[in-house]
Amino acid sequence: MKIAHLIAQFYPHIGGAEICIHNICKTMKESGHEATVITTTAPPSSNPELPYELIYLWKRTCGLLRKLPFAGKLYLEDCLEELQNRHKFDIWQITMGYPLGVYAVDFFKKKKIPCILRCCGEDIQRIPEINYGYRLNPKINVLAEKAYPKFDGLVALTPTVKNEYLQMGISEDKIKIIPNGADCRKFQKISSDYASIAKMKEKFNVKTEKLILTTGRYHIKKGFDFIPEIARRLKQLNENFIWVIAGPGVKQLMEKFPECEELNIICTEDFSSGNGDAFSLPPESLMNLYAAADIFVLPTLVETFGMVLVEAMAAGLPIVTTDAPGVCDVIDGDFNGIKVPVKDHDAMAKKIMKVLTDKNFSSKLSENALKTATEK
Repeated sequence: MKIAHLIAQFYPHIGGAEICIHNICKTMKESGHEATVITTTAPPSSNPELPYELIYLWKRTCGLLRKLPFAGKLYLEDCLEELQNRHKFDIWQITMGYPLGVYAVDFFKKKKIPCILRCCGEDIQRIPEINYGYRLNPKINVLAEKAYPKFDGLVALTPTVKNEYLQMGISEDKIKIIPNGADCRKFQKISSDYASIAKMKEKFNVKTEKLILTTGRYHIKKGFDFIPEIARRLKQLNENFIWVIAGPGVKQLMEKFPECEELNIICTEDFSSGNGDAFSLPPESLMNLYAAADIFVLPTLVETFGMVLVEAMAAGLPIVTTDAPGVCDVIDGDFNGIKVPVKDHDAMAKKIMKVLTDKNFSSKLSENALKTATEK
């Protein structure tokens, strides 16, 4: 079988969607099939060694689709036809419903080529409070509601995404829930590397303090801007801690909130794979940080899947997060984590305090988190 994966962003930009496509293609090649990734990312100076073909379209393809839809669609369809004629793909998977999905599906239907859509965030979810989601734009929403049901199949990361599909009038028999996952074996190996864990604690000057960890890219939907206020309330509860926030762009938080330093909040972006494999995420250094932490906290407003929550569970960490959309598909309250109402900083501070001071409760959460990650 020959399968094509069309995705707006790919290497050298690496995230959850990109890792998923990489793993699918790698697995297919190992199973004797042919896989190709087609992306609109600007080509890097050099490509990594991959077991599948990587093709770059014009880097401004998505911009053209947004600004001049008619011309953009013609260009995209010409590219798709040329690629289809050359490779004779049996099936296409499109990652990201807008703009690629809505403007590509008519070509596949016209050519009678099986096609699958995998939405992964703002192309399907809508949170008006933070202006999150392409479908908040009525014109884009109309495009999505017309285009998405045309696909032969749709991948939902969680039941929350499935419900969004259903609300758009998509037939349930077209939808398949396929969540992401984490390699628990890697985390278990790291958890017994006591020397590396000690070095990680030393790096952040953790001595008698409890280490609170938050990971992820800096984005308004993640709720990182709430952390200084949560930390302030935790201080008022006389808890001694160091709160490390790790991920792309998180240093903006310290620029935005100068009080981070006095609240023992450290923001770091210094985590790379270090082994030459750009798709090996999370990197070993970040897994060491998970292993060194006492608790994982995510004050998010919305998640499509919440990969960092799964990573925290794989590391056996007790979790305190919110009852935001997407989180409820991963965290079962008071079983493998604690959920508090979104933006309830006081409740979050108190729950963090409970986990850090109640060893029996914390151990039970950790045990159930690891069990959940292993089962999933």
